[in-house]
Amino acid sequence: MVDVAKMEPKGKTARVVPTSSSGSNLLASVFGLKSTRKGEAWCENEHTTKAPDKSYEEDPSKPFIAKESESESSVESDHKKSKARVYSIDVERVVPKEKSDRKIRASGTSSSECSTSSNTSGESANGSKQNSHLDAKLVDKFVRNNRRRRKRKDAKSTLIKLCQCCPWTVPWSLLVVSAIQICTYIFNNNRFYQLLIFNPVLQHEIWRFVTYTFLHANAVHLMLNVIIQIIVAFPLETEQGHRSVLVVYFSGVIAGGMGASVFDPTHMVGASAGVYCLLISHVPHIVMNFQSLSHRYFRIMAVLVLCVSDVIYSIRHCMTKGNLQPRIGVPAHVSGAICGLLIGFIVYQGGKEIHLRIARYVAALLLFGWIVATIMYNVQVRV
Repeated sequence: MVDVAKMEPKGKTARVVPTSSSGSNLLASVFGLKSTRKGEAWCENEHTTKAPDKSYEEDPSKPFIAKESESESSVESDHKKSKARVYSIDVERVVPKEKSDRKIRASGTSSSECSTSSNTSGESANGSKQNSHLDAKLVDKFVRNNRRRRKRKDAKSTLIKLCQCCPWTVPWSLLVVSAIQICTYIFNNNRFYQLLIFNPVLQHEIWRFVTYTFLHANAVHLMLNVIIQIIVAFPLETEQGHRSVLVVYFSGVIAGGMGASVFDPTHMVGASAGVYCLLISHVPHIVMNFQSLSHRYFRIMAVLVLCVSDVIYSIRHCMTKGNLQPRIGVPAHVSGAICGLLIGFIVYQGGKEIHLRIARYVAALLLFGWIVATIMYNVQVRV
């Protein structure tokens, strides 16, 4: 029902405001919205003081039909209602209770009073806009406060702070391996050295195919391998995980020992086979994740530069010094590189395309065949 007792005389704009105290009428009065529900129509007329049209009253026998001049489209009305509900919820959360009570009282008194001039209606519209902007600012402040509360506490350790800021994952697996290699070099003795070195005569002691990677000829040899393997492992451990990188590394170490046992059966130490395996495993990693990787062309160039520079150094060393002092285990390097190319397709995660699946199966067959052939060769030599 509508209260028309306070309507103005002729010649002035008359606004009929519903006396219902429901939430939708209150929000409509605050935000300047028009309601299209039954029994809640806003009637404005310039030259009449008649009561509002009774067609807006609920009648169960007749369907409700709104006039075009006094109703909006359903899409616009739903949009405005939802906007009003969102603002009301956010204001209730942010505004203190006293301020919200004042706003409700002010909006209630303004809804009970009728506007008598166009100036008054313009001021109320501007006021509603200012209130909406104020509510939006309060909501933004509320969201910012929540974000501040959810922030992590500052770490006390400088290393942990560095890890939180760095976009890369710290290569913990290769750091642990490098620490073991450094400790082995520092606290080494002759008996321990002879127990871990790769010896082709003692091939039945299978741990030597792995433990030789913890031994190094001198400090320069150790530092070069440690620095390169940590740098190479940074992106791999970030994108493929610690476990996969560790599997690839030690697969290259074993492959280097097996290759040396076939093509160069001499004593051998060093982590170069595992380093080569990690380095070349970037190739299948880039191929299987080409679209999702960042700096992919830079990675390809880095792998090529490192490989070509080491090959040039090895060739020069063999030509000038006859591969002596120090002796480079070329078969172990080549075996580790081939292993990295094959096992990268098997272990690393990537796309599910058909050609990538075929590459996985082919790499698995080639690696399995190479392992079987190497084992059979070593067994025949021992017999």
